Amino acid sequence: MAAAETIRIAEERNGFSPAIQFARFFAVASVLGTLTFNLFLCFVNTRITAMSDSHVMLMEMALTGGAFVAALDRRPGLPLFLAIFVSYMLLLFALRQQTDLKAIRDVASPAIFFALGYKLRDLRLADRLALAAGVVTLTFALFEYLMLDTYLEWFNVLGYYISRGAVTLQDSFGATKGLFISGTRPEPRTILPFLGQHRVSSVFLEPVSMGNFGVILYSWGLFRSECRYRWLLMIIALSLVTMADARFGLYTCIVVTVMRPLFSMTPKQIWIIAPFLFLTIFALYGLVVGYDDTDNGIGGRFTATAIILTNLPSSVIFGAEATDVFTADSGYAYTLTKFGLFGFVGLWTTFVLLPVNHARGWTFRGMMIIYLLLIMIISNSFYSVKTGGLMWFLTGVASAASFGIGLVG
Repeated sequence: MAAAETIRIAEERNGFSPAIQFARFFAVASVLGTLTFNLFLCFVNTRITAMSDSHVMLMEMALTGGAFVAALDRRPGLPLFLAIFVSYMLLLFALRQQTDLKAIRDVASPAIFFALGYKLRDLRLADRLALAAGVVTLTFALFEYLMLDTYLEWFNVLGYYISRGAVTLQDSFGATKGLFISGTRPEPRTILPFLGQHRVSSVFLEPVSMGNFGVILYSWGLFRSECRYRWLLMIIALSLVTMADARFGLYTCIVVTVMRPLFSMTPKQIWIIAPFLFLTIFALYGLVVGYDDTDNGIGGRFTATAIILTNLPSSVIFGAEATDVFTADSGYAYTLTKFGLFGFVGLWTTFVLLPVNHARGWTFRGMMIIYLLLIMIISNSFYSVKTGGLMWFLTGVASAASFGIGLVG
C-alpha cells in the first residue's frame, strides 16, 4: 500500500496521473475559452443568429464549471471558501432584499481559476498557455487593424453588443455595424499617434480588456526569467498595449518593472492595508473637490472615484443596502457596493494571505496586487473573466510552484 501511494504521488507530481491530465486539458480549454468565447459569440451573432446576455452567461458558466470540476481535489480549500463566501452574500441579499448573482460570479471565477493553477503548479504549462493566449490575441489584433472591413464582415462588434443590450442605438448614434463605442479615440492617440485613432480590441471586442491583458502577459514574462521565450511574450504584451492605446496598461507595465525588486521584500501587512489607505485618500480628496467636472483621463477617474465614495450612504458601504449608482468606472466603489466594507476587507486579506510555496512566487503575486490597486481606480473590468481566467490561473501556478528542476521552461 505504501509503495502504491508513493507511485500515485510521484505520478501526480510529474503530471502523469489521469486526474492531472484531465485538469491540464480543462486548464487549457477553459483559459483559452474565457479569452475567446466573446469573439465566437460575436461571429455567431454576425453570421448566424442573434445572441443575448443569456448566451454569454451560459458560456461563462460552462467554462467556469469545467474549471471548477478540474480544480477539485482532496483539499477542502476551494469548496470551503466558496461556501463561506456564498453564505456571506446570502446574508447581504437578505438585508438588501435583492439578489445579485453577478456579485457571486465576480469572486467565484477568480477563486476557481486560482485553485486550478494551484493544483497543477506547472510553470512550463503556464508559460505555454500564456504564449498561446498572446499569439491568438495578437493574430486577431493584426487582422482587425490591417483588414478592418473584412474583420467587421465576420465580427460585427457593435451589432453584437446591441443584440446583447449592452449598447443602445442612442449610444451608437443609430449605427448598427462597427467597432465597440470605445474602439476609436475622439482625441489623438497617447501611444504612437501615427497608428491612428483606431483602438484595437482583438478577441476581447473592446480595447480596455486588451490593454489589461497586455499587463498580465507582460508581468508574467517579467517574472519568468527562466522561460526561454519570455522576451517574445513581453514584446507581444507591449504590442497589445500599444495597439489598444491603453494608457493604463503602459503606466502599469512601467510601475511593475520599477517595483520588481521590492515585491519579495514588502511585508504582507503593507499589501493588506494598501487598498484601504487608497479609500481613505479618495474620501478626503472627494470632500475637497466636491462635484467638479471630471474628464476621461487618470486624474478625472481619480476625481470620479472620490466623488462616488464620498456620496455613498453608510448603509451601502457596510453592505446592508443596494444602490443604483453607476460604479463601473471605479473598482473601489464597485467592490464596496457589491460586497460591503467587511466583504472587501475579507476578500482582499484572503488574496494577500493565500499560501505561497516559494518566496519567488511572491514576485508575481506582488505584480498582480499592484495591477489590482491601480486598475480599481479607473474600472471594475478586472472582474471580467475575459482577462481574469488567465490572470488567476497564472497567480495560482506561481503560488504553488516549487521553482525546482523540471518546473522551469
